[in-house]
Amino acid sequence: MKNALKKALCLCLLAGGLTISASAQDTQELSLSECLTIGIIHNIDIKIARIESKLGKEDVRITLSMFDTIADSVVSYTDDQRDSSSSAFGTKKLITEYAAGLSKLLPTGTELSADYSDTRNWTDSFFADNNPTHTAEISFSIRQPVLKNIFGFIDYQTVKLALIHANITDIRALDRIENAIADIEKAYWELVFTYETRTLREKLLSQAKKLYDVLSSHVKTGAAEMTEFYEAEANMQIRKADLLISEKNLKNASNKLKYLLNEEGSFLISPTEDLTHLGKTADLAESMEEAFTANREYAIKKKELKARHISVKMKENSLWPEVDLVGTFALNGVNQKFTKANRRITTAKDPMYYGGIEFSVPLENNFARGEFNKARLDKQKAILELIRVERKLFVMIDDYVRNVNTFKDNAERWTEIRGIQDKKLTDEAKKLKYGRSSTKILVDYQNDLTRAAISEYLAMLDYYKALIDLENAKDTLLKEVGLF
Repeated sequence: MKNALKKALCLCLLAGGLTISASAQDTQELSLSECLTIGIIHNIDIKIARIESKLGKEDVRITLSMFDTIADSVVSYTDDQRDSSSSAFGTKKLITEYAAGLSKLLPTGTELSADYSDTRNWTDSFFADNNPTHTAEISFSIRQPVLKNIFGFIDYQTVKLALIHANITDIRALDRIENAIADIEKAYWELVFTYETRTLREKLLSQAKKLYDVLSSHVKTGAAEMTEFYEAEANMQIRKADLLISEKNLKNASNKLKYLLNEEGSFLISPTEDLTHLGKTADLAESMEEAFTANREYAIKKKELKARHISVKMKENSLWPEVDLVGTFALNGVNQKFTKANRRITTAKDPMYYGGIEFSVPLENNFARGEFNKARLDKQKAILELIRVERKLFVMIDDYVRNVNTFKDNAERWTEIRGIQDKKLTDEAKKLKYGRSSTKILVDYQNDLTRAAISEYLAMLDYYKALIDLENAKDTLLKEVGLF
């Protein structure tokens, strides 16, 4: 899934300069592949998907920050002139402190720290032997969990969870890209449909005008009745009204596609494809196999179940008490001079050693038990959600395969019906020349042909959309259109 997202995003970079340039013309011809390439670069949803993918990677970086090396330092000055119970103890103290340290958490759960400090004390106390006094010290400490978070178990699992969630974010981003591509494809074929419909309306209007002109001349010579002339005139006006609606639908469809491509301008997109090609039928067994291999929702639910399993193990470990092995080694030096005090750190023969076992646990431990029980319930829920997605995917693929095959058969049937209606109209037009037909019958046959042609286009459009829905449901659409 991650490689797929990378490939899809790499295409954006490789084609970064592609855009529509139609400022000097009213129409811009575009193929489906060109629209998809423009969409993968400019579509808003796809841009959002890229950002979401980056956000997931930053979440991993944030999680890994627990292993960052921390440097800290302190510089302080204290002037203490508060009253004392006896002037012999002094009435003024000046303390200057310089301190620096490094600390780091290792993947094994081991906490390491190294600290250095130098404290200068001056007092007017009568009992002060050395005044001022520098105390320099360096210390090294280690803490190792041995029960709760044993050898960094919880820390390591937290990183694994972050990586799983980042991978899920990548999958969702890729899914958002594919949904955007599906919308662009559907919008493109809707635009093709509106162009095909407008072309048909233009042809029918041209035929209606010819019939009107013929009857107009025949009425003047008395060779045709006025009722036939009125029939032809009404037919011509109807064709004009139909064409006006087609022009409106064409602009709407073009605007919808431009919106999805994130393109501006008053130009019309002119598709170079047509609705004449019908592909193969869909195979249920093959589609099911592809779906359960590639479907991203199914993959996400499996990863979420894995994350819930990890969470259960983490919460189970959290039930244990905190038992840490702790050790400290320190050296110091004391002198009136800063340099001598620091030199004595390495020459002193009396270091400080500390070792111990620190134990801590809530007696009732309700918080840890509650977290563990919640984690187990979340895992049970994730199992049921995975089963639900399996059932949903099975039903969805079955429905989409049936839609593809039904719409393909329907489109082929309407193509045959359109051919029959066209022959019927042609033969009836020949009969009209010899006075063996009427304008009404001819107009009715034209209407029959119009309905058949539009039904054919609609059936083909349904077939193309069903194919897109099937590939999108399987999550193989990006592969199908060649984006990776």
